[in-house]
Amino acid sequence: MPRRIETTASRTAKMTCLSRAASFMETNPSYRSDDSIAPLLLPDFLRLLYHFSAIRNTITRKIAPLGIYEYVIARTKYIDDVFMRALVEQFDQILIFGAGFDTRALRFQNTAQNTRLFELDVPTTQLAKIRQYHHRGLTIPANLTFIAIDFDKDSLSGKLDEDGFRKSQRCLFILEGLLMYLQPDSVRMTLRTIQEYAGKGRS
Repeated sequence: MPRRIETTASRTAKMTCLSRAASFMETNPSYRSDDSIAPLLLPDFLRLLYHFSAIRNTITRKIAPLGIYEYVIARTKYIDDVFMRALVEQFDQILIFGAGFDTRALRFQNTAQNTRLFELDVPTTQLAKIRQYHHRGLTIPANLTFIAIDFDKDSLSGKLDEDGFRKSQRCLFILEGLLMYLQPDSVRMTLRTIQEYAGKGRS
């Protein structure tokens, strides 16, 4: 029997997108994020409902597990800072593992034009995101490469080689909310591949 993630977009990716969209609409600067793209990735009806703070609060603070909203916001802000720092320092490549509905390739495009960006995720989730980009008229940057991969089944090294990743260049590897969903052997193989493929100045 196929796993749920093989037939429909990741539930975790959707919930993370919901949190980031809500965060963008916050008035409290401690909660507010810069992810202006996340609200555009929501279904039309939900995007309209999200303009009401009471509905956002119900979803993020009552329906979601206690503290998860704050955790996602803090994590997103921290990685945004790391991502931007890598761009400013002119890293050659940035890879986002288990990208879900991550929007950094679009949000930071003005600074990222000289950096190759790779987003890796299962085909169902990745395709759902690409379709929503097209639906919203969002331009996919030329320096962004989507790599469809099931980390528990596919060869990470094979996928990277196939899609033009260059070994030994200065790279940033982002594994945000991914490893806990992989099998132990897949975690070890993923980390081993990163070590093998990372160049000088990797992060």
